[in-house]
Amino acid sequence: MGGRDPEAYRSGGDATALAAFALVAEKLGVHIGLDTLRSRHGGEPASPRRLIRIADENGFRARRTRLTFDHLVTLGNAYPAILRLRSGACVVAEGVFRTETSVGIMVRDPLEPGAPALAIDRLRLQREWDGEAILVKRRAEGDEATRPFGFLWMLGMVLKERTLFRDIGIAAIALSLLALVPPLLYMVIIDRILVHHRMSTLGTLVGAIAVLLAFETTLGYLRRSMVATATARVDARVSTIIFDRMVALPIDFFDRTPTGIVAYKLGEVRRVRNFLTGQLFSTLLDATTLIVLIPAMFMLNASLTWFVLTIAVLMGVVVLVYMRPMADSYSKVIAAEQRKNQFMIEALQGVRTVKSLALEGRKRREWDSRVADSVRASTDMQHLANQPQTLLAPLEKLIYAGSLCLGGYLAISGDHTVFAGTLVAFTMIAGRATAPIVQIAGLLQQVQEVKGAIAQVASVVNTAPEPRRANGVRPAMRGPITFSDVRFYYPEAKAPALDGISFSVEPGTVVGVMGRSGSGKTTLTRLLQGLHQSYEGLIKIDGVELREIDLDHLRARMGVVLQDSFLFQGTIRENILVGCPEAGVEKMIEAARLAGAEEFIERLPRSYDTVIEENASNLSGGQRQRIAIARALVMDPPLLVFDEATSALDPDSEAVINENLRRMAKGRTVIVISHRLASLTDCDQILCLERGRLLDAGRHLDLLDRCEVYSHLWYQQNRHLSPGGKHGDRIGAATRS
Repeated sequence: MGGRDPEAYRSGGDATALAAFALVAEKLGVHIGLDTLRSRHGGEPASPRRLIRIADENGFRARRTRLTFDHLVTLGNAYPAILRLRSGACVVAEGVFRTETSVGIMVRDPLEPGAPALAIDRLRLQREWDGEAILVKRRAEGDEATRPFGFLWMLGMVLKERTLFRDIGIAAIALSLLALVPPLLYMVIIDRILVHHRMSTLGTLVGAIAVLLAFETTLGYLRRSMVATATARVDARVSTIIFDRMVALPIDFFDRTPTGIVAYKLGEVRRVRNFLTGQLFSTLLDATTLIVLIPAMFMLNASLTWFVLTIAVLMGVVVLVYMRPMADSYSKVIAAEQRKNQFMIEALQGVRTVKSLALEGRKRREWDSRVADSVRASTDMQHLANQPQTLLAPLEKLIYAGSLCLGGYLAISGDHTVFAGTLVAFTMIAGRATAPIVQIAGLLQQVQEVKGAIAQVASVVNTAPEPRRANGVRPAMRGPITFSDVRFYYPEAKAPALDGISFSVEPGTVVGVMGRSGSGKTTLTRLLQGLHQSYEGLIKIDGVELREIDLDHLRARMGVVLQDSFLFQGTIRENILVGCPEAGVEKMIEAARLAGAEEFIERLPRSYDTVIEENASNLSGGQRQRIAIARALVMDPPLLVFDEATSALDPDSEAVINENLRRMAKGRTVIVISHRLASLTDCDQILCLERGRLLDAGRHLDLLDRCEVYSHLWYQQNRHLSPGGKHGDRIGAATRS
């Protein structure tokens, strides 16, 4: 089917699902690319449910359904569609093919997108397909996943569970109706049963009460269960979108924003979610009882009802007066908590430095100071919040006690509408009505806290994301790399980090980059990775300007090893294969061997299944670095970048890496940044940078003869060699040969 033997599909399984979605996305005008999808979502089988989630995360809406051949014929604008075969593999249906005598479905093999689509008739399709399909369409602009974060955005997330919340509302209205039953029963018992001594009526009421209690208990249980389910769904959806937005932020944002502040701000989304699904929703549900309780109160006695409503208005006025001061006080609490959280994260990340410099006492005093500021701000806010609570407490009690006293006065003064049972029933209903009124008053205070929380989260997730081209170019990245008059400034920097850099890297060569600290070596590789795109000039790979290249494609084909590479919690196997989960054991072992990591991994008790602890504390710096190099090599990237990758290695390990460098470079371009010039002597070209400018470029011996900065650093690092010494001449001759 679709140009391939059906047996190929039977063995393909879920392997074609991502390819099918990539093809459908391209047909719908969004060029994501299979490599991009694999890097973002690879490592797990692309089941239909997961494929739908992948579509949602990439700006599409997808729906799983069952169709027949006749349905496919009439799909019309719903094409293209993904058909899941009985084998589990997927093909893409693109449209209908009609002749005078037959009708077929145009089907394309997602693993051979360049091959022509084939017309498949009913019988042939039904042999391989049992009706399972996934319909995909582009998500409309302004969807919740792309709109700016705010109160309405969060409300939209909540309303996605409108069916559940509708059922919860129905249960709440039913419970509010049941809330009238106890007061009315009291009224009947006092005014009728006790006065007339009707035992039969009492028995009937007891039975009714038992039934109502069972019904109310069941409704309450169902309501709480539905609230928990809806809250969990909202939390999962919001957390996923927030994380996606966070990782899409530009590297500049993380460079200038402390980790502790980012973590604190994003943590505030839970406060907003709890407010919407907890306090706000519960208050709205409880407020629905007022729809029933207030008319019932008017029916019992209008004078008493107006008394209760007047007090409720006074409570609202008290809350409104304190809203602005509470907002100002809460902003001070947020600022103090951010400073405290930032300090804690910094201390945890630098705990080794703290201990090595015996800074525990100083850091403890700084922490005490920040805690004191936080406690002071929080205490001031609590004292301020205590004032309206103090004013509201007597008003709340006055609703119940005042209704009882006023009703007693009306009964004594001759109001024939107020009886003992009526008065008891009214005070009970007024007590039930007091709860949502007090909740509404408290809600107005919480609104200020939530507004502050929304502002905190929005300051992170509403930051402009990393610029990406929706349909970026995807070159093979095996051609030349050229920098043409490239100039780059870091934000708020006066001097350029790179100033008019121009050079060319031929494919399949090893290029060294050297220079003093601050010369722009790392900046050069950051530009090459597309981490900064606000540069002047041109950077071309395979003749394509870097800003025109799809970022996921670029980074998936570039292996980067940093000076301080980060390892994730998990096993060594998982860390090496994290960028290429589909690579086999043989490729993993070969990458570890080239990186010089195999020898120490095999000595570990669990070999490649050894668990790496947080911050890789159970590995040495050199071991971490070698695993990072293996992680880059296993991806088999056409471009490999070593940014001071051997700085943490001992001489023996560095020698192994240098010996294997030519094997690593086979079939790919390698850029090596190093301050140890001895590791660059065999490079095809060495770039000498100084204060952001390219002083010279050439091979080791050429630079040694003509570049003063290079020769100065070379002889500084190799003091046993002198420019005119015999030993130096022998080394030079050996290097030339």
